[in-house]
Amino acid sequence: MLKKKKKIGLALGGGSARGFAHIGVLKILERENIPIDLIAGTSMGAVVGALYCAGIKINMLEGLSRQLRRSLWMDWTFPRMGLASGDKLKQLITLLTKGIAIEKMPKKFAAVAADLCKGRKVVLQEGPAARAVRASAAIPGVFCPVEDGKSVLVDGAVVERVPVATARELGADIVIAVDVGAYPATQRPQHIFDVITQSLDIMQRDLSRHALKTADVVIAPQLQEILPGHYYKAAEAISAGEKEALTMLPVIRETLEKEGLDEEVS
Repeated sequence: MLKKKKKIGLALGGGSARGFAHIGVLKILERENIPIDLIAGTSMGAVVGALYCAGIKINMLEGLSRQLRRSLWMDWTFPRMGLASGDKLKQLITLLTKGIAIEKMPKKFAAVAADLCKGRKVVLQEGPAARAVRASAAIPGVFCPVEDGKSVLVDGAVVERVPVATARELGADIVIAVDVGAYPATQRPQHIFDVITQSLDIMQRDLSRHALKTADVVIAPQLQEILPGHYYKAAEAISAGEKEALTMLPVIRETLEKEGLDEEVS
């Protein structure tokens, strides 16, 4: 009998500024030696997931997030299909990942986008990482879509805000989902960015609830006080991610022990 190692996958959900919490979660999982074999990311989850899978260290990710301001990646141009072209975001990811292709990453990764023409999910797992992230994070109405042949790609949260199913499709036997939204609208939107992203949150709430039921473990940081556009609250989001990951550690360890990291196959 041969033994096949079970694969552990992370499903990092979308949530704009709340997505910085993913860094805190990764920090704790890495510190506690929880092995991560692959990552599926949607929107901000794709941004963090791509950088991590490209080999960028957690402490560097944390440092970058604390200095990130909207002006570094938002290019307000008011074009025909979005308020921002998205070129600055793509350039930033290209710079940070050194232009790496997804298939060349040290760790397996995929970004989830939505095809407006075919009305379906698109899983991007090859080609330039920056282009895939740019498509996955193309919030409708904010960023221009990414046109790919006959496809017009926008934010993956439109079809799969927390990509649990995609992580399974990539080969994960055990899926740890990180849900960084959505929340009831307890705060007034302060910017058109907030209006659009909070509207998407509301539309996605029930769909995400169903998807999360299929995950083995769900880490849901408490981020109610952070609006989607609060990029200056990166430190708070990271701290919330760390706190919730620590809280869920016993559940994670119990799940891994119950499932076993190895299974026998003939």
